[in-house]
Amino acid sequence: MTKIERSRLHGTTWDVYLYILTAQEPVGVRDVWRQLKLSSPSLAQYHVNKLLEGEYIKTTLYGKYEVNDALQLEALKTFVLFKGRLIPHLVVYGAIIAGLFLSYLVIYPLRWDFRDLTVIAVCTISLLAFLFEAYNQYRSLAITSTLDARSAS
Repeated sequence: MTKIERSRLHGTTWDVYLYILTAQEPVGVRDVWRQLKLSSPSLAQYHVNKLLEGEYIKTTLYGKYEVNDALQLEALKTFVLFKGRLIPHLVVYGAIIAGLFLSYLVIYPLRWDFRDLTVIAVCTISLLAFLFEAYNQYRSLAITSTLDARSAS
């Protein structure tokens, strides 16, 4: 079997990769099997082997698996890994906008003039846009694996 295309992971292999990526420590095949509720450990091993062939993951000294840090997937470049969770960059940008907005509200008393209404409108629309796009980006991780699995069958 040849290497998996580096630009394309899909279906269960994508789910296995995401699980290994977000795990706090290296995981074994049985961990993958139990966590993803696969039908057998050999199926988990099959997907782990696909990831090993593509060099997406590497084996530790103890026979467990962890993500190969030298390889970064294009689909995950807009995410930050924080305490085992993938967080879209847009959430960080939304938090900055929210912080600036709250600072404005604390520093300047509201007079409800044109300036205040403009700041409120711009900050609210920006925050909603960032969070909406971050939600869509996060959902696309799961949707990608589901749609690719359907198209492969």
